Amino acid sequence: MIDRVIDIFKEISNIPRCSKNCSAMSSYLCRWAEENGFDCRQDDALNVFIDVPASEGYENRPVVALQGHMDMVCVKSDTSNHDFSKDPIRVYADGDWLKADGTTLGADNGIALAMAMSIALDRDSKHPPLQLIFTADEEIGLVGASRIDGSMIKACELINIDSETEGVFVIGCAGGEDSELSLRVSRVDYKVDKPFRITVSGLLGGHSGMEINKKRANAIKLINEILSEAFEFVELVHLKGGKMRNAIPAYAEAEVYAKNLDGLKGVLSFLRQKFRDEYPNEEIRIELVDGDFDKKPVSKADFLAIVKLLKELPHGVYRMYDDKIPMISNNLAIVELLEDRLDIATNQRSLTEDGLDEITGVIERIAGEFGCSFRRHSRYSSWTPNEDSHLLRKAVHLWGEMYGQKPAVEIIHAGLECGIIGSKKKGIDMISLGPNIEDAHTPQERLSISSTERVYNFICKLLER
Repeated sequence: MIDRVIDIFKEISNIPRCSKNCSAMSSYLCRWAEENGFDCRQDDALNVFIDVPASEGYENRPVVALQGHMDMVCVKSDTSNHDFSKDPIRVYADGDWLKADGTTLGADNGIALAMAMSIALDRDSKHPPLQLIFTADEEIGLVGASRIDGSMIKACELINIDSETEGVFVIGCAGGEDSELSLRVSRVDYKVDKPFRITVSGLLGGHSGMEINKKRANAIKLINEILSEAFEFVELVHLKGGKMRNAIPAYAEAEVYAKNLDGLKGVLSFLRQKFRDEYPNEEIRIELVDGDFDKKPVSKADFLAIVKLLKELPHGVYRMYDDKIPMISNNLAIVELLEDRLDIATNQRSLTEDGLDEITGVIERIAGEFGCSFRRHSRYSSWTPNEDSHLLRKAVHLWGEMYGQKPAVEIIHAGLECGIIGSKKKGIDMISLGPNIEDAHTPQERLSISSTERVYNFICKLLER
């Protein structure tokens, strides 16, 4: 069956499905359902609900949902010319791994769709009535799930296939919220020195929930340190870093006029070594290239305010829950210097509502100190664990029976749609699981084929029990 799962995944990969661009994917899923004789409903948020009849003898069992999200984080390598709005993801096998050519693979969470669709097509499998729930725009704040009408959810149990470590059953997750800051700046007339572009690249980046506690470098923080150290040597024209709220920034750039080129080069040389020492596992590249712009720089006072603001804003784990799980975190995600303002986007996470208020409050306070406008939005609920879950007990027992080892049961810091779904369908019994996916939200993302087969077989047996 793994061949069919991979074939469906590759077919999905031909369809553009970046967050905010889920229309084609949603329509494809509806057509697929109709072509295979399944009832399908699509809501205004482009979420898709597909009803799959029970196997013979399983008709009277409660409905079980298989759930995942259709959108993906679209990030490409510095050298890729991929156009996510129209180009298919170029998927290829490298030993046991599925990878993409210069882009994110989209196994997060396309493999959930492929597994669920394959199970629905397997006429020999034994399962109760199934409801396939495929949501839109999960990666930008669980938007699709937040707009689900709870009456659309027929299931009493739900298997979310959006975890990334085989043999781990997730029973709780963090909630989240986004914040936006904007600092007004002014431009000044200036006797133009030679223009340069400073770039920071080669960072690992990663998922701001799954990798936030791994102390990976943030390109925005690094380029801000460069600008701070080179403050007396340059005038700032432009600054940009980060692409997605839930991805640790792996690239940033600044356009400057160099008043003292030797001084600037000295700063870059010093910081190259400093960053290598601080982040030995990352291939951090700091490059200085000639610029081709002729624009006014921001005032020196505003330049200083930018540097101080970006230094003050927190990034990373704010407080730990235990030795392994963050309690509260913030991702300094996106920054862009426009003509008259600096825009900043952050993403906060917490296992508790109070913690979410606390970290968002810290950011709001900093915004106020610097005279920034501030907006918080796209809040979503945490998922409170249910350690007495019947579905969990059944899954733990079956995993040990099939694979001879006890699975891990965890709470994670990343956001899952289970929190929102649980708030809309009271009493629904849920677990989250998935195959091994590494470096999600980066061009290095890869999916283990053998792990996918084991998890797929497990879900089939779980449905049969």
